[in-house]
Amino acid sequence: MKRYLLLCAILGLGSGSAPAWNAVGHRAVAEIAWRQLDDSQRRALSGLLKQHPHYDTMLVQDVPAGVDTNEWAWLIAASWPDLLRSKPGHRLPSSITKYSVYPHGVLRPFVQPGDRAAAGLALPEIPVPNAETGLADSIRTLQDPRASAHDRAVSLAWVAHLMGDLHQPLHAATLVSARHPAGSGLGAQQVVRSLTGEREGLHTLWDRLPGLDYTYPGAARLADELTANPKLRAKALPELRRHLTPASWGEESFRVATEFAYSPKHVQYAWADDLKAGRISEADIPRVRPEYLHEGRERAHRRLALAGHRLTRVLRETWPGQ
Repeated sequence: MKRYLLLCAILGLGSGSAPAWNAVGHRAVAEIAWRQLDDSQRRALSGLLKQHPHYDTMLVQDVPAGVDTNEWAWLIAASWPDLLRSKPGHRLPSSITKYSVYPHGVLRPFVQPGDRAAAGLALPEIPVPNAETGLADSIRTLQDPRASAHDRAVSLAWVAHLMGDLHQPLHAATLVSARHPAGSGLGAQQVVRSLTGEREGLHTLWDRLPGLDYTYPGAARLADELTANPKLRAKALPELRRHLTPASWGEESFRVATEFAYSPKHVQYAWADDLKAGRISEADIPRVRPEYLHEGRERAHRRLALAGHRLTRVLRETWPGQ
């Protein structure tokens, strides 16, 4: 069990079929917030995190040499919710799975412009609970002085994680069509060919945009890149002042998903069920364009920076003037 959980932490494996940012992205968001807290706020955060039920068994296992234990525990906490559900061949005990209480995305439906086959389809309602309501609930519990230390520590990890998830565009939209009138999930059904020839869903492609170096230096370098970019500093991001709620953050991601990530103007894809049914061949899967990846990475970096700044704000509100 320990070896499996460690493997998940190292590789950034998600839970279920649609994890959001890989571990690099989640840790970079947490690292941005960590750097912006003062020493007393870091102590308060770390003290609460020690009340987490998996602090010893998951959060501080194998701290990298030279890395502060409190900082590492915080970075692992940000991706902890992705380790809570069993995977095929690896059934986890209820002491772990019972904490998997929130969805990681928002199935906000949309129809592609000009999709005549879907014209007239009634868009399904957004399921509740979802990542927006889960993040709002987690923030309330974290900031509730009447809540137990256990519940606040668990909520702290969920806040860090869902803040990242909600800023991943593919976690905020589901494409409705004649073949999928209830929605097609969070981007796993739309399949492209990577520049190296690998087949992957749009969701996975966006998960990987933060990078594939799952070490501490990998997350730190991404945080360095994001914080050094003058266009991604708090004062340069008007969204931080305009949009102040989880619902509005999800709407931001939804717009990126519908106007860019899924847009036929920017990307062509095949359907996974067509491939499975033999209606198309592997050779029919469109190759993603370099321009799409370049702009996608820029948009992903903006989303990650916004998540880091918003996480900082929540934490400062939790421990003001420490």
